Amino acid sequence: MPSDTHKGHGFRKELISMLLDLRPRFLRFPGGCFVEGEWLINAFRWKEIIGPWEQRPGHFGDVWHYWTDDGLGYYEFLQLAEDLDATPIWVVNIGISHHDKINISDIAPLVEDILDSLEFAKGSAESKWGSVRASMGHPEPFLVKYVALGNEDCVFSFYREHYLEFYTAIKEAYPDIQIISNCVGSRVRLDHPADLYDFHIYKNSTWVFLNKTMFDNVPRTGPKVFVSEYAVVEEKPGDGGNGNLVASLAEAAFLTGLEK
Repeated sequence: MPSDTHKGHGFRKELISMLLDLRPRFLRFPGGCFVEGEWLINAFRWKEIIGPWEQRPGHFGDVWHYWTDDGLGYYEFLQLAEDLDATPIWVVNIGISHHDKINISDIAPLVEDILDSLEFAKGSAESKWGSVRASMGHPEPFLVKYVALGNEDCVFSFYREHYLEFYTAIKEAYPDIQIISNCVGSRVRLDHPADLYDFHIYKNSTWVFLNKTMFDNVPRTGPKVFVSEYAVVEEKPGDGGNGNLVASLAEAAFLTGLEK
């Protein structure tokens, strides 16, 4: 770990300087597939990645096939968002991976675990998990307002049942929290309560150009759209590729459509 870091928070100063130049408005963590894993045994577990870095067990990121020491943990994420003046968006596993799931009858401990994570972030310094945060050097609560329930899990028929268990518990304990669903509500109204819905696109440049106005006629009432992942990916030779000028222009055009 570097010894001379931004505010002593573990991040190299030149990297933070570049992030500050980007002026991000939100920071989403721990991201997409990483939060769930190919199998639940390799899912992201926040309680194992707080405390001294050298005492964290790490885990195998089986989606991307590498071992992570989890040096960037939940606390560091919250701290980084605060340093960047960015809104933290906490993505949680709701008992679903790419290949297995927790039965709904056994879901209660995981629901409690997520409530603990919110107490760690938002609870008073006298609360059980808020006191852990305070002991790490941050007695004041972090401003966590958004929680995403799962990642791209709406494809599973059991997603809604799992989702509602977490939605109900979080809203009861933290009514100010805005909940983000994995199910897209831009064309068909959602069949479950949500404050926002998460939209991801990975398409070729032609598709991205042609769909830059796709949200123009989305209803302005009800859950708002949150586009947390977007990228041009090559689907046929010469159509944008990965990271060339055409791909950049397509992504820029798509983003201008989002700003309307």
